[in-house]
Amino acid sequence: MSINQRQHVRFSLDIPATLVTKYGDRQETLLQQISIGGCFTDWEENIFPGDEFRLEIELPNKNRLPIACKAIYRFENAGIGVRFMDMSRFEQELISSIIADRLETEGLPTGIDPFAEPKRKRVDTISYLERTERDERERLLEEVMAAEEL
Repeated sequence: MSINQRQHVRFSLDIPATLVTKYGDRQETLLQQISIGGCFTDWEENIFPGDEFRLEIELPNKNRLPIACKAIYRFENAGIGVRFMDMSRFEQELISSIIADRLETEGLPTGIDPFAEPKRKRVDTISYLERTERDERERLLEEVMAAEEL
């Protein structure tokens, strides 16, 4: 799936969460590039593509939202691309409220609808050799996270 097939708007935010492995191990993490369908999270050396785990995210009312997740991709020593699994519309609305609260807290525009289909991007024609390391990582992340709805 290409970047132009992404189904949900992504938000570049740092949202604290707790990652809970299938063995019950707990680790604090930051969610980044979050949408109502998935996110990119900090590096966890024991999670590999296909692994399922739980993320617990604090809601604006201080309760915690547990989300069943699946690792889709792993960037060595950088982070993990995550798909949220079996999300109900209500849970997606809770994710939306977390996003809106974080946008407001950071003084960013809050009028963006997380349920809206993202605008399509023009395909980048810069060659691989002309990219910086960060640009390449961002491009790979975009490709991986675009597959969140498969």
